[in-house]
Amino acid sequence: MPAPVVSVVVPTRDRAVRLARLLEALRAQTLDPTSFEVLVCDDASADPDVRRVLDAVQAEGVLTLRVLLSDAPAGPAVARNRAWREATAPLVAFVDDDCVPVRHWLEALVDAWSAADLGDRDLAVLQGPVDPDPAEYPHDFGPFATTLWVREGSPRFETANIAYPRALLERLAGFDERLVVAGEDTDLGWRAVEAGATVVWAGDAQVHHGVVQQGPWGRLAKGWRWRYVPAVFARHPGLRRELELGVFWGPPHLWLFGGLLALALQGRPGVGWSLARWWLGGPYLRRLSHYRTGPALAPYRLACDLVEVAAIGTGAVRHRVPMI
Repeated sequence: MPAPVVSVVVPTRDRAVRLARLLEALRAQTLDPTSFEVLVCDDASADPDVRRVLDAVQAEGVLTLRVLLSDAPAGPAVARNRAWREATAPLVAFVDDDCVPVRHWLEALVDAWSAADLGDRDLAVLQGPVDPDPAEYPHDFGPFATTLWVREGSPRFETANIAYPRALLERLAGFDERLVVAGEDTDLGWRAVEAGATVVWAGDAQVHHGVVQQGPWGRLAKGWRWRYVPAVFARHPGLRRELELGVFWGPPHLWLFGGLLALALQGRPGVGWSLARWWLGGPYLRRLSHYRTGPALAPYRLACDLVEVAAIGTGAVRHRVPMI
C-alpha cells in the first residue's frame, strides 16, 4: 500500500452520533482512500457507543483508521498531539468531531498545499472555510446553541478545518498541553507564523460545523472557559491588533461597556446627553433584543456577557494583559 499523502486527526469524546457523521464524510472523500489515513484519539469517552462506531468503521475496512484510547480525559490538545505523532503522512489535517467536511475537502487541501508559492513547503498553515451545517442551521440555532463561521484566514486558527506539515508540528512540538480548556489552537497557529510559516487559504476545502446544543447552563458556563484566552494574548502580542479598540475581546464586550456607560449618564438632562446615551447604549440594546434570544431572554444574555467579561478580566489580570 502506498504511503498516505495526508493524515486526518480527530479528537473525540462522547459524541458518537456526530463522530459517525464525520467518519461517513471521510469515507466519501474524493481523494483515493489509499492516499490518506484517519487517526481518532478517544479522550476517555464514557459513552460506549463511541467505541462501537469506531469498531464498526474499522471492521468495514474502507478507511485506514487508527484508534487511540485515553485512560482519562486530558483535553483536546493532548488528544491531538497523541494522534499527529502517530501520523505517517507529510501533511496533517485537523478536523473536530462535530464537523462534516465536503467530499472534496482533503483533495482541496492537498491541492492548495501543492499549488502554494512557498519557499519551504514545510512552512505553511492551510486554513479552509467553515460554515454551519446546513442540515442543522438555521432551524436548530436557538439561544442555547453554538456553531462556527470561518470565511477567511482566521487569527484564531480554529482546528475545525486546518492543516500543518508534519515537519512543522515536530518543530513546534505541537499543541501546548498546558492550555487545557481553550486557546491551544490559536497559540499553535501564531507560533507557526512567528516561526516563518505562511498562511495559505484553501477556499475549496469546505467544512460544515454542527449546531451544538449546550443548554442554558452549558451556554453560561462556557463563558467562564475564556479565562484562559489572555494567556495566548500575553504570548503573542501581534494578536492584540485583533481586539476591538485594542482592548475589547470582541464587539459584544465593547457594546456592553458602552451600555454601562450609558447607564452611568442617566439623569443628565438635554438632547445632547440623550443622543450620547443612545449612541453608547444602542448597540448593546440591539444585542439584547436579538432574534435568537429576544427581550424575554435579555437578562440571560446579559448574564452570559458578564460572565465572559469577568472571565477575560480574570485572565487579563493573571497574565498582565490589558484586555477585557
